[in-house]
Amino acid sequence: MRGWYSCVPVCHVELNVEGVTAAIGPVGDSVQIPLLVTGGFVTSAGAPKAVLCGTDFARMEPDERLVHNGNVAVANPAGDVLLWYDGVSEAAEGAYDDVLDGRLPGRIQTRLSVRVLSTAPEWRQFTGRSLLGVGAFDGDAGTLDFTLLWVTELDSAEAG
Repeated sequence: MRGWYSCVPVCHVELNVEGVTAAIGPVGDSVQIPLLVTGGFVTSAGAPKAVLCGTDFARMEPDERLVHNGNVAVANPAGDVLLWYDGVSEAAEGAYDDVLDGRLPGRIQTRLSVRVLSTAPEWRQFTGRSLLGVGAFDGDAGTLDFTLLWVTELDSAEAG
């Protein structure tokens, strides 16, 4: 039987983001929103790890979806961690017009696909695997925060 999955929390990521310029567009139907990741932290077992820097070249679609395309570097004494993420934050009606007027959406739900690259022992097992990020983008607070989940398919004996 296919379709049963297990989600194991890996860590929580909180990114501080700010616009580096006014929204660009619309270009076609999309409005481009270059965001700079200015800091943040990753919490899991052990001490929180600092987010050093990153970018998120987001775009707002006319259907009120904020599409993320980002990357961040996380300081880790055992080996720095690179995270790449892509995904969507679902905004309420009117968010597209708000972005055109220079306002980012308030707190909205986010789903991300995340990839990891690291030589640190606690992160090495995630290198090359797709992970799921579930959380929220908050333009008012200047944050993108998500829980990183490792999703694995269960075999039929585990699912039954």
